[in-house]
Amino acid sequence: MAVRNAYILSTTIKTQVNGGQVIAIAGNFETLTTDEAGTKYRLCKVGSDWVPLQIEINNDAIAGTDDMDLGLYDTLELGGAVKDADVFMDGTDIHAGSAIGSEVSGLSNIDIDSVGEQMYQYAGETSEEAQRLYDLVLTSNNAVTGAGTIAFRALFAKAA
Repeated sequence: MAVRNAYILSTTIKTQVNGGQVIAIAGNFETLTTDEAGTKYRLCKVGSDWVPLQIEINNDAIAGTDDMDLGLYDTLELGGAVKDADVFMDGTDIHAGSAIGSEVSGLSNIDIDSVGEQMYQYAGETSEEAQRLYDLVLTSNNAVTGAGTIAFRALFAKAA
């Protein structure tokens, strides 16, 4: 057997081995009983070179939120087109609600092999464009028939 003595994380990806600046975003919003299937809740803008570390979702019990996706879109200023609508969360049922301490992972749809990738990779791009932004969007695939609060907290690493 060989003894390894080397960096095992990528030395070419900016946020690995040397780390990066942490960006925290938190907020909440109210659903409406008139939110139709396909409603897109644009949560925040994220940079193309950001690495998602953690996304947590808490919410009231809300009828109709039993098929939720979390993904990336172009910003509204760039037309708002979908990049990958469910890259982070796909068909997740949050209708029963989740209290603080019982968060739903907003990263439940990524596989272990993609941990540490940058947003442009999750958006299906082949290279990072400097200063490019995407919208992080929570989509309801069913009509929401109950009003309630959805809160989210997210941590990202940005190359220093």
